[in-house]
Amino acid sequence: TGVPVVSAQSGREAARELVATWADQGEDTPVSERVRSAMRRKAVKGEVLGRPPYGYRVGPRRRLELVPEEAVVVRYIFRLYLQEGMGIRKIAGQLNEENIPTRRGGRWSMVTIRDLLRNRSYLGTYTRFGVKVPGSHPPLVSPEDFRRVQERLQSRNAVVRERTVVELSG
Repeated sequence: TGVPVVSAQSGREAARELVATWADQGEDTPVSERVRSAMRRKAVKGEVLGRPPYGYRVGPRRRLELVPEEAVVVRYIFRLYLQEGMGIRKIAGQLNEENIPTRRGGRWSMVTIRDLLRNRSYLGTYTRFGVKVPGSHPPLVSPEDFRRVQERLQSRNAVVRERTVVELSG
């Protein structure tokens, strides 16, 4: 939005202060901490760390960019879940029936669909190391649809399936 965020304590720009707090403390700092520090600095700038979610790729500025043919599939999955009322097992089956491959050319599974539906990256906010960078990349799902999907996933998890125990007398 172009609005600077400043620290209430120091009055300095919050992102710069955060990076300064996480900055290397010199040669005596263990390598693992220096690596974590460098990764945090990248995360604050919205630079992608690790493998991008399905529907995105890492662009030249290390930001998430849409992969149009995958983005269509992500929106399709959300639509099938929300508007068609399909469950994650049926969605995986539908995608496999339609010969829509995963990024690696494989088949869709329930776990892949569930994880995709839970992924907050599709809101356009990059999150890593507790740092959230809103508007860092194009969203694929509206906040309202994402919220409705999460509610439906939660309500389905809340249903406790009772088992009937049958005692056999001998």
